[in-house]
Amino acid sequence: MTRLIVENVHRTSSRPWAFVTGRLEGDELHIGDELAVTHGNIQVATAVVRSIELHSAPDKTTVAIDAALADTIQSGTVLIQAT
Repeated sequence: MTRLIVENVHRTSSRPWAFVTGRLEGDELHIGDELAVTHGNIQVATAVVRSIELHSAPDKTTVAIDAALADTIQSGTVLIQAT
């Protein structure tokens, strides 16, 4: 199972995405992957990886998702790759 445990969410006005940074467990993520947005054991939304940023800090992964989901995701949210 691939999971991204969220630590930070950032938005920029120049891009239509929210950038989600966290600790990735499991396999690599790819553009187009669907992720279940979960709080605890409850799925609250589905996100699609729109971009993967290459300038993340060591041991961190940053992916771009649709900006409309930014308010749904916070530190501690877990994004789980749909299988």
